[in-house]
Amino acid sequence: MPRNRRNLNERNKFYILTNGRETEKNYFDLIKSKRSIYDVKVEYQNYNPAQLVQYASQYLRDANQVWCVFDIDNNYADGALEQAIRLSDETGVQIAYSNMAFEVWLLSHYQKVESSFDNARLIRQMNKLLKDELGLSCEYDKSDKELLKKYFLPNVEVAVENSKVIYQRRVKQHEKQYEGNKNYRIWEWNSSTNVFQLIEALKLQDLKKIESQ
Repeated sequence: MPRNRRNLNERNKFYILTNGRETEKNYFDLIKSKRSIYDVKVEYQNYNPAQLVQYASQYLRDANQVWCVFDIDNNYADGALEQAIRLSDETGVQIAYSNMAFEVWLLSHYQKVESSFDNARLIRQMNKLLKDELGLSCEYDKSDKELLKKYFLPNVEVAVENSKVIYQRRVKQHEKQYEGNKNYRIWEWNSSTNVFQLIEALKLQDLKKIESQ
């Protein structure tokens, strides 16, 4: 048994699986170019959250950590979210979610996201951020890798702190309402994201140096 634990710690691969073909895939491709202590692999798969976790479990054997990144969106209504959470508990694949969408994580690079947003309002909020705070004339484009690189990656530490505050607030509210029950109803936590846990797990060696090049 001790030998198995030691072998697990020595595994260097860190897999990030996402069903976000553009923004999420681009974002983590940029992040992995920085100095994680792991050999980071980013992969896109067009699966719902449950299918994504099931698919990702194949990498557990030769990986230090495996994470799935997805949006809450409408996945609770169709049952895929609760199944993904159950599979995560059973397999050890980690989940990084955003409610409603990944733009909650992006907004966290500049502000604490405390209001509830549907997807359309999230895009309007992103456009407002680009115009009012960043002084840009363009509208938000999910496929714009340069926008992520220049304006969002330099603020990763801010995003970690901002999103952590909101997440911890949701946890406290849940445990008070449900008398300490730790089966967190993340589909009710609009807006929140735990992508900060994935960023921290990557153990980036030069987080303070993330900047456009």
